[in-house]
Amino acid sequence: MSKRHRVIGTTAEAIGHAESALGLSFPPSFRAWLLENNGLKGIFPVEDARDPRTAVDSIVQEYQGWREWLTDFEDGEYPDATHLLPFATAEGDYYCLDFSRMGPDGECPVVRWSHETGESKTIASQFRQFLDDQLFKAFRSL
Repeated sequence: MSKRHRVIGTTAEAIGHAESALGLSFPPSFRAWLLENNGLKGIFPVEDARDPRTAVDSIVQEYQGWREWLTDFEDGEYPDATHLLPFATAEGDYYCLDFSRMGPDGECPVVRWSHETGESKTIASQFRQFLDDQLFKAFRSL
């Protein structure tokens, strides 16, 4: 009987497949994090054939489900969110990469998108800062 080992991280090829499916290129800091940690700490993984758990809640599936849910509000109840890519949930809200404000370095801000209002609030200048802030909050609460 062979044991399955959990795969930590992913491959550039798996990331490329997700980017193609979404029609965008991930910021370098997000891409680097996926290569090392794919799907850890509540951040949606890219689907990786080496790890079946990534097929269940992949960033592509989560994005498609979120966009489908938003179509119920196309009457103008929510502001346009087509420039956002959700990468994690937060008490019903989503942490998103805001591709409308992409910098020359390929990085973009992280926003918290409210499921109640559809409004977005910037919480980090880029994904790396988001991770650092979350780590700081986790240590501060100990």
